[in-house]
Amino acid sequence: MGHGRHADPRCRGRVVTALIIVIVVIAVAVVVGVGVMMVSRRRRPDGVAAFQRHIDALSPEARRPVVDQVQQLEGDAEQPKPVDRPEDDEGAGPQ
Repeated sequence: MGHGRHADPRCRGRVVTALIIVIVVIAVAVVVGVGVMMVSRRRRPDGVAAFQRHIDALSPEARRPVVDQVQQLEGDAEQPKPVDRPEDDEGAGPQ
């Protein structure tokens, strides 16, 4: 009779092979899980933040036209657009 549960060398070899396969599968799963977590935590910055960093990297001379253009656009957005009203109703609106 055999000395242990798996006295047959072929059976022992299969157990070792199965154990190695299980360990490799677990290792691959861990590596994939860590990779997914790293990718999900590293989010791309929004366009405004990327633009701001790009502008900050420019010299003041190179930055000036872009800053002037943004300020002009902001100024245009702050000014109310004229509303067409009939001239004969000037005093009739709520105040």
